[in-house]
Amino acid sequence: MIRWHAALLCAAAIALCSISAFAQEPTCKSKGEAVKVDYPALARKMKISGTVRLHLQLTSTGGVRETKVLGGNPVLASAAQEAVKQAKFEGAEPCIAVFEFKQ
Repeated sequence: MIRWHAALLCAAAIALCSISAFAQEPTCKSKGEAVKVDYPALARKMKISGTVRLHLQLTSTGGVRETKVLGGNPVLASAAQEAVKQAKFEGAEPCIAVFEFKQ
């Protein structure tokens, strides 16, 4: 029983460390205009709203190499991921992009 609790505690500690590592990353700044995300029709029909947070790995030219969803509804997150793939960002360091979906 004690081993199970210790394993659970270790897993929780690892998860918290990885979340805090992402939290320290700067907010992404787009080059030029703000990133435009199309509100998914399904989300609008189901009255889904909320915040999506993405961790972006950028190329040396500011393009998006990889995205990881840190939080948000999967339907909204998918739309945000598609939008950032078309955008260019300042710098080449990993950053956090936040999108608000409101009806």
